Amino acid sequence: MIRKRGRMRRQLIVFGSAFGTTAELAQGMWRSKSGRWMVPLTIFLCLTGLVLTLAASVEALAPFVYSIF
Repeated sequence: MIRKRGRMRRQLIVFGSAFGTTAELAQGMWRSKSGRWMVPLTIFLCLTGLVLTLAASVEALAPFVYSIF
């Protein structure tokens, strides 16, 4: 019988895979001279995504965060 993974374990796997991709994106932009202007944009988008992800996982905060956007 195949065991289902818990919710927290699935979220950690997704977070771990996303962190590697984000780190590669940051390294690529920082190394190229023409891509450095995108660093603030990328930071803003990552923080916005993090806030929305946290708001979706905590149901009590979702209405307040969604009203901001």
